[in-house]
Amino acid sequence: MLKNVLLLIGAVLVQNMLFAQQYNTSTFSLQLNDKGSVASIRNNQSTEYSVASDPGLLLQLVKNGGTIAPTKAEYKKGIIALLYPGGYKAAVKVSVNKDYVRFELTDISDNIDAVIWGPLNNSIKDTIGNTVGVVRNKEFAFGIQCLNEKTTGGKMVNDEGAVYERGTTATAAAFGSSLQAFTINRSHDRVITVWEKWQGATVKGSPEGGLKGSAVAIFGCSPSQVLNTIKTITKQENLPFATWNGEWIKASAASGAPYMITSFSENNIDSFLTVAKQMGMAGVYHEGPFETWGHFVLDKKSFPNGREGFKKCVDKAHSMGLRVGFHTLTTFMTTNDAYVSPKPSQHLALAGTDTLAGDVTADATEITVNSPLHFTMRSDLNSVIIGDEIVRYMSVSTDAPYKLSGCTRGAFGTTKSAHKAKDRVSRLVDYPYHVFFPDFQLQKEVAKNIADFINETGADQMDFDGHEGTYSCGMGDLGMCSFADDVFRQVKHPVVFGSSRANHYFWHINNYLNWGEPWYGSMRESQTDYRIDNQKYLQDNYMPNMLGWFLITANSTPDDIDWMLARAAGFNAGYALVVRQDALANKNMPRIIEQINLWTEAQKKKMFNQSQIEWLKNPANEVRLSKKENSYYLESFHKFSFEHKAKVLQPGEPATSNFTFINNKEKQRPQITITAHGDDGSIINPVIEIDNAFRLEIPVTLAAGQSLAMSEGNVASIYNSKGKFIKKIELTNQLPVLEKGTHSLSFEAGMDANGSVKAVITVRLSEKTEQL
Repeated sequence: MLKNVLLLIGAVLVQNMLFAQQYNTSTFSLQLNDKGSVASIRNNQSTEYSVASDPGLLLQLVKNGGTIAPTKAEYKKGIIALLYPGGYKAAVKVSVNKDYVRFELTDISDNIDAVIWGPLNNSIKDTIGNTVGVVRNKEFAFGIQCLNEKTTGGKMVNDEGAVYERGTTATAAAFGSSLQAFTINRSHDRVITVWEKWQGATVKGSPEGGLKGSAVAIFGCSPSQVLNTIKTITKQENLPFATWNGEWIKASAASGAPYMITSFSENNIDSFLTVAKQMGMAGVYHEGPFETWGHFVLDKKSFPNGREGFKKCVDKAHSMGLRVGFHTLTTFMTTNDAYVSPKPSQHLALAGTDTLAGDVTADATEITVNSPLHFTMRSDLNSVIIGDEIVRYMSVSTDAPYKLSGCTRGAFGTTKSAHKAKDRVSRLVDYPYHVFFPDFQLQKEVAKNIADFINETGADQMDFDGHEGTYSCGMGDLGMCSFADDVFRQVKHPVVFGSSRANHYFWHINNYLNWGEPWYGSMRESQTDYRIDNQKYLQDNYMPNMLGWFLITANSTPDDIDWMLARAAGFNAGYALVVRQDALANKNMPRIIEQINLWTEAQKKKMFNQSQIEWLKNPANEVRLSKKENSYYLESFHKFSFEHKAKVLQPGEPATSNFTFINNKEKQRPQITITAHGDDGSIINPVIEIDNAFRLEIPVTLAAGQSLAMSEGNVASIYNSKGKFIKKIELTNQLPVLEKGTHSLSFEAGMDANGSVKAVITVRLSEKTEQL
């Protein structure tokens, strides 16, 4: 009897195994059950990471806006046959490699809108690499890699297949995290919303846009082996393999190196190259060399010899061991480019097409269309294309007959012409930068134009800035990825690529994301929180830490540079320095160059201990680095901030505010800044007294937002609300030298008690110096 029971149990177990499959690599195993769900995710120590309560799926279908999960899975010689409600079927080919498991969709029922890989749910929650598609804890990393452009890493949340967030290939969940990807069926014409804005746009199908061939690699390994594993997948699957100095750029020591941004020309390139070399920058990057975007015609004033002149600049840089980059806004097309004027391309991106309701003369200022659908939304260029003519218009009537009114004929240098009833009239996609965009077909030509410029000039750095412009073609992330891939695969030498956008597939091409701009405040204030917050994202996604752009002007001080370099050292981060012609005349430039090299040297030598590194990350901390007799010294500063508000006074009541602060070091002269905080009002003729012995009357009016800084000698500097230098003023005396101990400060000024402005007085003192 017992023998029969055991035989029955064994038969049941064998039968169950026929409807489940386990795939084993050298570092992890993945098991799928008879319904195509994830039954097990284990590392090579057999720790279980699957989620029994919500196991996740291998492949879902999308039809008419709804997702369809498989109900049955059959495993036959490297093929998974998945069956779905409604009689739908899919076939997935499986290849088990040493480091990963490869899944590719090889067959699928007709008329499916999209497929979703996953979600692959798991219990890992420590670190979520949302863009790269890797989650990890101290013992194990679990990841997904999309193996071609049509397979998009992330959650499918719109019909165009655009992932507008920084990345959703890996996302946090209550049980831990999930990995997912998708492919949209773009093989046929579709009417969708493009770029979250342009509704009812017809997007033409693409032969390469079918579902078959969608593929992913799934892997698990120790956290220290993630990059090596992705490198293996990249090379074996022919994904973009970016190199620099002969190394995979993701593992290159040069990855994320600081560089200079400027507007050099054929005439002044030598000056900028000299300073960039002195600063130890990786190269110089031109912030806007083109007269047009699309064909990328160089500005004739800066480059009278065109691309040959730009190439000579590149050759000079290369002879000094520097690279040269350039800025453009990816697929943004200026209205003076040959794709727009005088004869527009018939492959500009469209937001919808209608027909003319009647004949139109060449001088008509009203044009009648059959429907207002595509013309009601206002935009910056508000343009339509009819034949070879672009027409701008003011408005469209809400009732029939539907007329485009206030038309400007022959806009942007096109030729105004007569048109016949039933001729096509199409709304053009535009953007607040006053540009148009290419469709998916023309986008490939623009990519070739960029690659040609790189190949002809030898330029070796470029940002895909405005990368989101690729969404205008209606292909979502396929448009974004294929554009970058087209450029990457056509350039003939290594190029360092950055971007304005994060993207799963583009991660392979991307060397850095240098987010943070200097235009919105002083060096210490412009997007500071944003810059700092980005660092965790970059670390989580195996990208070099970058702090963004910082502006050096003719009046930048070494203290500003120390502040920025301290953050770079804390996060072991690169950055870009915007250095324009006027900055080269800064009297502090030799000291600034010295400080940059000193900090870089200490950072490369790993001179800072962990406690100091954490302290340097805090943007509130002020510091100065120095070197004496081959020893490094880190001097920290303490800032005391006080606030003075105007008030309605009683007769005889003093208008002063009194404060105290402490000097913890022997004799030193303080630095004092007065800032007019508020939206309106001003600070007039401020007066400072220190220790009831020193009095300084300052004959100046500070408007709301302005600040006055006193640091050295008897000269003070005034800055606007964005930290831009305005002017210097003479003081009657310099600030006094203070003894160690407690000191008093009193402040008064002419201020309107009814205004919002208040005076913030900041006293900066050296706190301590420690040898590294």
